[in-house]
Amino acid sequence: MFFHVDSVYAHQLIFSDGNNTTMENALYIPDPQISWAMYGELENNVLFYKFQAEQKEPLYVSLVIPALDGLEDFSPSLAIVTQQQNIAIISSHTGEKNTEVPFVLPDGYQAIVFDYDGKPANNVFYEPFTQVNYWERQEIRTENINPGTYYLAVFHTTENGKFTLAVGEIEDFSKANFFDSFVRAWFETKIFFNDYLTAAISIVIVIIIFSGIGYGIFRVVRRIITKSKR
Repeated sequence: MFFHVDSVYAHQLIFSDGNNTTMENALYIPDPQISWAMYGELENNVLFYKFQAEQKEPLYVSLVIPALDGLEDFSPSLAIVTQQQNIAIISSHTGEKNTEVPFVLPDGYQAIVFDYDGKPANNVFYEPFTQVNYWERQEIRTENINPGTYYLAVFHTTENGKFTLAVGEIEDFSKANFFDSFVRAWFETKIFFNDYLTAAISIVIVIIIFSGIGYGIFRVVRRIITKSKR
């Protein structure tokens, strides 16, 4: 895991407790230009994400599905929700017209929905840092969006399953917390992919390493104390 740190080409993970099931509790994305990834699992609900655009700027959003048994055909919908005056520019850049969503929109807001229309298990994306595979689904790219408040909503009217939502294309780890961005993110990914064995083995190895270091320090300190008493 640590050998990959200097050559990471990946999204930073935004951790979620799964309670972002309403627009009021939407998971906040600090800067939509920075590459972020968010794990989610639909369980007869809708998951919401929120960000602010401070000026006219490009937007990149993608949805991928973890390559797990049973999710080969899972293709949830992805919606962008924002003030009505901002929807037209997104529609003009993407050609998408669908505005039907299974949830109530706040006054003054409108949604535009992107569904996946390809063959579900055709495109596979490999993430080298965590060594996992994804099936690619929707990818949204616009030249610019208007300033305003934006929500992303992921939903499926009939099926449940896991997904990863990604935004932004600037890979900037300059302000990243090492533990959260690399160590915790690696373990979160293994759990997300149901790879409990690798996670457990890794924890045991870490415990053994730090126990060995601790024991070595203990012996050195004890030797110093013994010599000082002579």
